[in-house]
Amino acid sequence: MATTADNVTKFTTKQLKRVSRMGFDWNMVLIIIFLLGFGLIMVYSASSYRAARDYGGNATYFLSRQAIADLLGLVAAIFAMFIPIKFFQKGMIPWIVYAIAFVLPLLTIPFGVSSHGASRWIEIPGTGFNIQPAEISKAAMIVFMAVWLTAHKNSINTWKTFAITMALPLPVCGVIYLVTDNLSSAIIIYAISFIMTFLASRDYLKFLAVIGVVGVIGIIVIAYVQNADISEGGFRLARIYSWLHPENSADSKAHQVIQSLYAIGNGGVWGRGLGQSIQKISNLPEPHNDMIFSVICEELGIVGAITLVIMYILLLSRIFFIARDTKDMYSFLVVSGIMAHVFVQVVMHIAVTTNSMPNTGVSLPFISYGGSSVLLLLAEMGLVLGINRTNRAEVRK
Repeated sequence: MATTADNVTKFTTKQLKRVSRMGFDWNMVLIIIFLLGFGLIMVYSASSYRAARDYGGNATYFLSRQAIADLLGLVAAIFAMFIPIKFFQKGMIPWIVYAIAFVLPLLTIPFGVSSHGASRWIEIPGTGFNIQPAEISKAAMIVFMAVWLTAHKNSINTWKTFAITMALPLPVCGVIYLVTDNLSSAIIIYAISFIMTFLASRDYLKFLAVIGVVGVIGIIVIAYVQNADISEGGFRLARIYSWLHPENSADSKAHQVIQSLYAIGNGGVWGRGLGQSIQKISNLPEPHNDMIFSVICEELGIVGAITLVIMYILLLSRIFFIARDTKDMYSFLVVSGIMAHVFVQVVMHIAVTTNSMPNTGVSLPFISYGGSSVLLLLAEMGLVLGINRTNRAEVRK
């Protein structure tokens, strides 16, 4: 006679087999769950003091909001897994997606919520939560560029199509930069588009030419900033000067990055211990967001930082293998664009916190506080897992 335990075991085994047949990449799922869990721990560690100070003693203010965003993101990921990816290729839908990427940042003009001197968010009525249109624009441009590049795969190697393709992200990047003063998101969107175009093309000389031109412009700007009167150079040039000479503007433009370097140095190899960061208390601006990698280094040391980087490498490798196994160019480009998104954002965040590039606010994927970022990133992960599920289903046929 079967016991209750036997019945439960049979039921559980049956459900696991059913889920396994769906073809999910469980390695990728586990990595994402790890990053989300680690992110919640670090958000609480980095923000609890300021939350308690600024929100009536509620030390979990930022943690609870991030946890809600993570849950909503997981729901979005599950929904995205079952979206027929070819839907975005139909009719005028790609251009509607492009219009969304362009128009949403404009809505911050009449409906924007200001914070830290910029209006980058739109409040969702009745919820107390804000959405950042630039994050939606990143995902929308990945989908649009995949459709465009697939449709022009036979002519992308011509200078005309290449020039048009490289110009397509500019209006979206321009409106994000000019309207929301969000240079980092504009750079990320253009970098993603550039990488996707590179992967779709067979003529690499054009890309070398573009990289060469950008490099020359960068050298000219750096040479000018070295000898310029920065008081008349504008905000962006001052940022570059403070990157080159942080010691000369430690109390102003370079304050954030110098405090970040102090935090990294304080951590040493093994770190001061979880929750024991000194810099996060009052010296380090945005410790739970733009500078969270510095807090990780201070509390968990170089060992903790390297472990996190390894987890990102494992995630990117899983996405890479899914992209490699896709059966059509469009799916390949969608997955590759998402991979580029994660890669570019991780590299930029770490580069900023270590003063390897001029300071511009970039969140660390799945780790930094920010509902819009984690929500859209998880939706993108859902698209990747959905494409992988479809690929495996086709193989089994």
